Amino acid sequence: MNYRITISDSKNKYIPTKHLIIFNNDLITIEGDCANLEWEDKDGSVCILLGDLLGGRDKNKVYTSLKNYKNLADFKKISEFEGRFVIVKISKNNCISVWTDNFGRANVYWVLEKEIYFITSGKEMIPRDADLGSVDQNGLAQVLSIYGSRPLKKHTLNKKLNRLGINEKLTINDNKLSVDKTRFVPKVVFKKDDYSKLKDYSNLFIEAVRARASDIQNIVLLSSGWDSTSILATLCHLFSSDKIECVIGRMRYSKRSKIINQFELDRAQKFADYYNVKLHVIDLDYTKDANKIRDEVLTLFRSHEFFNLTGYNHWQLAKGASKISKQGAVVFAGEISDGAHNLGFSQYFSLYHPESIAFREYSDKMATYLFGPTFLKQLIEGKYADDPVWKIFMSYNTKTKFDQLKKGDVEIKLQILESFFLSGGRIPLYSKFNNQLLTENGIKKFLINASETYLSMFKDKIEYDNLYSHYLHLYHSFHWQGGTVATLEHTCESFGLKCRLPFLDKGVIDFLSQMPESWGRGLDINNTKYPLKWMLINKIDYPIDYQSGPHSYLYDINPTFSHTDEIVNASSFKKLFKDAFQRKNYLDSFSPEYFDLNYIERIVKKYCEGENVYGQEMTDILNIGNYLIISQPV
Repeated sequence: MNYRITISDSKNKYIPTKHLIIFNNDLITIEGDCANLEWEDKDGSVCILLGDLLGGRDKNKVYTSLKNYKNLADFKKISEFEGRFVIVKISKNNCISVWTDNFGRANVYWVLEKEIYFITSGKEMIPRDADLGSVDQNGLAQVLSIYGSRPLKKHTLNKKLNRLGINEKLTINDNKLSVDKTRFVPKVVFKKDDYSKLKDYSNLFIEAVRARASDIQNIVLLSSGWDSTSILATLCHLFSSDKIECVIGRMRYSKRSKIINQFELDRAQKFADYYNVKLHVIDLDYTKDANKIRDEVLTLFRSHEFFNLTGYNHWQLAKGASKISKQGAVVFAGEISDGAHNLGFSQYFSLYHPESIAFREYSDKMATYLFGPTFLKQLIEGKYADDPVWKIFMSYNTKTKFDQLKKGDVEIKLQILESFFLSGGRIPLYSKFNNQLLTENGIKKFLINASETYLSMFKDKIEYDNLYSHYLHLYHSFHWQGGTVATLEHTCESFGLKCRLPFLDKGVIDFLSQMPESWGRGLDINNTKYPLKWMLINKIDYPIDYQSGPHSYLYDINPTFSHTDEIVNASSFKKLFKDAFQRKNYLDSFSPEYFDLNYIERIVKKYCEGENVYGQEMTDILNIGNYLIISQPV
């Protein structure tokens, strides 16, 4: 989905020369390669849709016939539609407004260059000679210290380059720019004993899959976990197996560890056999030729500022899917389910136990509980230090720095958001000062900027019964737009495929925004992803016993094993990273006000001299290395 909107009343108006012109008048030119709809609103405005409109919502149904699409002329009605798109509205007096789909899956960047506004889908669509400004150190700190390795939703790596946030509208009138935002109304949890909601969830999820499916071919990116296999099971519930195929990656990150996801491969094959669908195995081989893979993704990753290894996997999976795809195929993936159901704690990974997968699942529930309403109440009442779950996690973090609890319930509510989204620690009160990459002053500036941009406006609106709704709303500005999720849609698009994420359905997200703590998010006995697993047991054909045993990777039986260790210390990325570090100007982007340059130089020297790095140093080498091999000239 590539587009560029050029707006200028200057005599020196930019004349498009390269891209297909979608719309043009004396003030505005729209170019691009994306599907579009054009219509006239009742007030005489011209409206243009760029991108993929899936359909409109009517209660719990999604109608893909595109009826009522003209309602998209009203910015306040975007929540009534599913898809990944941009709306451009041009009034009769040449007031121009731009907004995106409800979850902001489409990107809107903009820059003002010599009295000309360029509004684009990515940096690639901005004229190369445009002045984007110096490096935004807050954006760079976000890339290097927050999981996802991409600037947050409204940030970029350049001070003069802007991005539109969630539920925001960009307006240019008389060459003056303004941004408006619709008010977020949080949802309140439903009663924990209202088990009729389990059927509601089942209906919502099945409908989310149905509405996104193709009559021609449905390709599932299969991992063997609950999320992707639930999509496979639902597709087989709705369609014949000859319309469904699966793709899985065989991970070979280094010669020393060989295949690191054999558990996942074996279980995925069992699921494919059970449902009588073909499973295509794609090699994710980083033992050699990392430079060739990097060169393939370079244009896309630079354009959208993606700097995470997961994006490379998504690229290769999308390429593999394209080789088996038919015209009209769609690609399904289970991403964001972990966050939406259990705040990301759904990997059997919070506390390792060698003999019990069930205990490891319960430890995920314990970790989720610490960010839930019950523990928030403990924090506000000052009783948290005596909480048994808190004590258990503290025993695993004896050398970790924790922030002092703030005073007042409003400030504590903000602190829990900052811990969750900004600290990088995945435990309440985890201090950003554990981070060695940033200076003390850099950490303070980073926290102030990110908190004021994304979090502080919600601190006096959070209640115990709407906390989860706030988390899921904010996820769209953080992890779900980052380099481990958004890369799916972009890489599929690069190969001419549409990516479908049924867990990002508004009906499903609304339900999970209201799901109570006892439904798999707290210390009650219900499993993680409780309504999803209930559906698999009670509503569709699913071999529940297949989910026993090790989850996916070698770390399921060996807690010392690390994907990052294999990439940093033993893969072909190692040479790429070293080459990037050995350039004389590799630190030019880093301000000494924000970044501890002595620390960076020390760990880089150690790494380049052949010494393996571990712990935080290893993570920092990975993050800096991934940033440099994309951002540096090739």
